[in-house]
Amino acid sequence: MTEPTSPPRVLGCEEIEMYLKGDRREIDRLILMSLNRLALALSEHSLDQDTILHDLRSIGGMQAVKDRAEFVDSLIIKNNKRSAMMEKVGQSSLVWALLAFLGFIAMASWDAIVHAAKIKLGAM
Repeated sequence: MTEPTSPPRVLGCEEIEMYLKGDRREIDRLILMSLNRLALALSEHSLDQDTILHDLRSIGGMQAVKDRAEFVDSLIIKNNKRSAMMEKVGQSSLVWALLAFLGFIAMASWDAIVHAAKIKLGAM
């Protein structure tokens, strides 16, 4: 197979099927080699603590990050409340429209019944 230092690659469907039909030890070896490659890639690209602290200070420090996170959380909560309120407004509007429609149907039916009764009684 390949060395743990070789770059990671994506297995195709045929290769995956081949490994799944193969020996369990081969699958375990593939998993362990992939974990080694991931660990190597992470250790090569990780930042040292001084760089992280410098970057953190450049954006205002830890308190500024916490303040921004709280601000974003408050915006999300506010947006969720507004969305719930608008949903209730929409439902209320639908109920009022349905009541108005049923009132129109009731009034039209009543007028038709009165008109039919007048014709039957000969009032017209």
